[in-house]
Amino acid sequence: MLSTIDAAPTRVHRVVRKQNDWTLKEHEVVVSHWPDVETIQKSLPHRTRTAIQNFAGRCNLRREIHIWSASEDAILKKRVKEGVATKAIAAELRMHINQVTNRKQYIGLRYGRRPPAPTGHRLMDAILHRAFHLNMSRRDLDAVCGGKGEPFSRWSPARKLCIRKIKQAVDYMGGELDVVWEPLEN
Repeated sequence: MLSTIDAAPTRVHRVVRKQNDWTLKEHEVVVSHWPDVETIQKSLPHRTRTAIQNFAGRCNLRREIHIWSASEDAILKKRVKEGVATKAIAAELRMHINQVTNRKQYIGLRYGRRPPAPTGHRLMDAILHRAFHLNMSRRDLDAVCGGKGEPFSRWSPARKLCIRKIKQAVDYMGGELDVVWEPLEN
């Protein structure tokens, strides 16, 4: 008669080490395949990605540092001036988004002012576009209208419009508030 221990199917367990000692064979695998971490992980399934990267760091194995060329800087400056998104610039230069973002910060590049995004509310879109062309921010509009609250800087489509504040803003920016009715259908 079989005992319950003999009848149990055998399971394969991960190798758990009580120490963080790396063997010479593991060291050779890491050094020979670096920086291809996926290949190293397939060869060393008992080691995590973080453990492999930490060990590589202790072995002075680092990722190659990219040094920006003058032509790459010129492309970056041109694309930022054109208002191209960072993701698209990174794809064009075949780099990671963080590399492009860090380089923009290092050089001191910034995107120019962008027109306001459409809100879906025609009246508010018209006011915000006019303010943009007059180099006014939403806070500037709030200051012009005075009083309590921040009708423009805190406005969202879910909030109600205060027609008095709208009228003040339109008058200040040299506009005219007019109601146009659509013809009635009989």
